[in-house]
Amino acid sequence: NGVEGVTGRSSEDPSEEMGCAAPRGPRIPSLGGLAGAARGWERPRAAPVAGGHEAGLRGARAGDGGVKGMSTVISKGAEPAASARIRPGTGHRPARKRVMAWVFSVPALLAFTLFGWYPMVMAFLVAFQHYKIVGAPQWIGWANFARVFHDPVVLTALLNSAYYALLTIGLTFWVPIIVSVLLMEMPERLRNLMMILWFIPVPAVASIVIWKYFYDPNYGLFNAMFHVFGIHGFLWLDSPRWAMFLIVLPGLIMYGPGLIFISTLQAVPQELYEAAELDGASFLRKVWAITIPTLRPIIMVLLLLSIIGNLQVFTQPYIMTAGGPVFATLTGVLYIFNNAFRYLRFGYADALAIMLFLILAVLVVVQRWLEARNR
Repeated sequence: NGVEGVTGRSSEDPSEEMGCAAPRGPRIPSLGGLAGAARGWERPRAAPVAGGHEAGLRGARAGDGGVKGMSTVISKGAEPAASARIRPGTGHRPARKRVMAWVFSVPALLAFTLFGWYPMVMAFLVAFQHYKIVGAPQWIGWANFARVFHDPVVLTALLNSAYYALLTIGLTFWVPIIVSVLLMEMPERLRNLMMILWFIPVPAVASIVIWKYFYDPNYGLFNAMFHVFGIHGFLWLDSPRWAMFLIVLPGLIMYGPGLIFISTLQAVPQELYEAAELDGASFLRKVWAITIPTLRPIIMVLLLLSIIGNLQVFTQPYIMTAGGPVFATLTGVLYIFNNAFRYLRFGYADALAIMLFLILAVLVVVQRWLEARNR
């Protein structure tokens, strides 16, 4: 019958041993038989279990109703056995994974600590000292911070940084957005060609050096072109009035977050534009109703990053004008650099850096508050 087939061994009837054989009929399996069947199923003995399972199926076809209940018990008994063989979080494999994770993470953590947290902590300590390269530093307390508020050049440098950020955002920040929108309206083949030409990587320092050569009043390209037409050349970067604007001007070409805008626009479903066209929407209407709302989160994030980056500008004024003429292009970071590595006033330079950091932190908090308020 089904019980015999599943257990893999014959169950002897006590009535047969006593010589009084009871009439055969459908027998109900006992609890002991069910438990034995479950134990036999859990044992990793392939041959008896397989044979018993086949015999049990034959018994079920013959009408043995006890096999159904027994198969339920067997299946329930097999689950804890399978789960007991594989216990997540134990064994050699998870421990090896943890070790390998630390092996790959430690070099990055050491580099970040050495070049990130350690200089930051040292900057806060040196800001309260009269630090010397040779000799022991002298603790002077808040003297460097008090000097910041009495230095007239600090206000000039911060105003120049703000002026540079205002010019850069006003002239160059919106250019990638406009170009990205126009590129998405072009045919795909022409759009791919224009993207290749636009995103050709150009080293920033090399580009700034080339632009400095263009602005040279004696040998520059711009004055040479004017001389061809009989026009007298300009002073360009030697003019305190135009120097800052001419430093910002190369950003029209060098500024390149347009790839982020294009990637965002490519994720916009085309069905929205098609539905707008069916409703008779013009190009400007589609840009205002679909494109701008889609780009708004990206614009806010990049605008904040642009403000922070432009207030820390260093490369352009350092290479082109070195802060001149007459402090016209002296920015905050350039003034920090001059105090630290030209005048060797490391404590005062660190105090300036901390003040600039606090100004940027306040701007970030205000921007986040305004963004949360407008939601």
